[in-house]
Amino acid sequence: MARLTSTKLAKPCTPPVYNIWAREPAIKAVVDKEYKRAHPKGGVVDLNLLQGIKSKLFDDMVPAAEKTIWRKEAMKEGKALVEEWEQGLVSPPATDPESRQRLVLLH
Repeated sequence: MARLTSTKLAKPCTPPVYNIWAREPAIKAVVDKEYKRAHPKGGVVDLNLLQGIKSKLFDDMVPAAEKTIWRKEAMKEGKALVEEWEQGLVSPPATDPESRQRLVLLH
């Protein structure tokens, strides 16, 4: 059924707070600068390093009161992801040609 509805079987998780925070354009620039400094050779993105940088910058730069706001934002986004996932599980299979073609390509 999941293939017919294009819904993943695994329940989505709440995104980390620092990932939500790091989407801000000004913060993204700081994260990119720190990542380039820590990973100068470039190439494949080291996700562990990137997540560590985001987490450290979030802990160092964001005051406690603002962290609460970002946590609420992450919870709200996580709840929306779960609601979308649940809706996908109970909705009938799509019958449009694009969805059918996608299912054929999966096999």
